[in-house]
Amino acid sequence: MTNLDELFSFTAADALAETESKKTNFSGNSEIYKPSIKDEKCKDEKYRALIRFIPFVYDNKVRTTIERWECFLRDVNGENGIYVVSPKTIGKSCPMRNLSYKLYTSDNAVDKENSKKINVYQQWYALIEVVKDVQHPEFEGKHFIYQFGKKIYDKIIEAQKGSEFKDAINPFDFWNARCFEINLSKGSQKMNGRDVTNYDACGFVEKSTPIHFGDGQTLEQTTESKTAFMEWLNNDAPKINNFQWKDWSAELTEKVNANLATYTSTYSAPVSSQSTAQNILNEINETVSSPTPQPKVETPVKDVEASTPDKNDADIDSWIDDNLS
Repeated sequence: MTNLDELFSFTAADALAETESKKTNFSGNSEIYKPSIKDEKCKDEKYRALIRFIPFVYDNKVRTTIERWECFLRDVNGENGIYVVSPKTIGKSCPMRNLSYKLYTSDNAVDKENSKKINVYQQWYALIEVVKDVQHPEFEGKHFIYQFGKKIYDKIIEAQKGSEFKDAINPFDFWNARCFEINLSKGSQKMNGRDVTNYDACGFVEKSTPIHFGDGQTLEQTTESKTAFMEWLNNDAPKINNFQWKDWSAELTEKVNANLATYTSTYSAPVSSQSTAQNILNEINETVSSPTPQPKVETPVKDVEASTPDKNDADIDSWIDDNLS
């Protein structure tokens, strides 16, 4: 049975350690809150909202955010797209990142160009209450799973650590946490010829608020209130724990391997079995052959910060930072 007193003694130091932790157990789908300057209700390409972060519980421990590495993987012709959560999420080698690096370090110019079609990006998820949303007032008072990238994550960590001139705060405090202002605008720079979202104006504000949950309830420091909050988390809150990591199925593994195999000259379609695809992938891991030139397919830019992942991980991260971010 969960010890309520132990759970609700979650301190600022606990929140920082949990938020910085690279360990994660989550994957899946749920009700996502992902503000965008491309929202049809955005005026002047600006999005403004105020949110309150809410800690949640997994495996009898308080959690703050969920970190994942994700990829929408297409074959070399830009077809057969599949959504994949990278094994890097749980600290394992990522075949998408490995192949992207091998292609880029090839002597073949087509390989180098094709390497940019494989983009594994880092995302975080947090349980929130929308306090105010200028574009969508119907969201106010509702709870969502907020999806965000590294720029927002860095602001959370910075606020939790504080500085010589700023006191550290705990945005995941159960009782009275500062709200976070989402203030998005169109950036002055472009990526692949497209506008990039500017996150500079986002940050924590002076306004603070308790946790609201259920049918207008406010979390209080009583056993009755704590119990009601835990019941809400388990039964009625957005199911953030559905984002738990799951090993790839045989079907998904075959699809991933088949798409990756199209980036090499050793590929012959169709791949009819997992073993065939795995044999091809093994060849990829040994060497990257020069493929037959394929028509260049422009990869759509996701409306998230495409932070860059994975070669001996240090080399891969450095390369992707320079080339794909």
